[in-house]
Amino acid sequence: MVTASFFGKAAEYTGFEIKGHAGYDVAGQDIVCAAISAMTMLAINTIETGFGVSSSLDVDEDSGTIRFSVNEKSDAALTVLSSFRDELLALSAEYPQNILVKE
Repeated sequence: MVTASFFGKAAEYTGFEIKGHAGYDVAGQDIVCAAISAMTMLAINTIETGFGVSSSLDVDEDSGTIRFSVNEKSDAALTVLSSFRDELLALSAEYPQNILVKE
């Protein structure tokens, strides 16, 4: 199961940690994993490249953990992080055995 945790509080998120493996299907065919990966990279790239917000990224492929945080206050980053969380919550409603978004 993938676990997503967000740092901060609603409308003031400063980052997130995505950990684990979805386990919906075998590697290369796991649609839940693919959705989470695509959304995660879109959020990170939009904040870093699109808006030029200074951030920190740590990836541990062995444990399947991505940890991302912004280093400066940014309304654009807050919007992206909140939207990203909302999309993960929607995905977890469809696939509750594969992804958990911690409150």
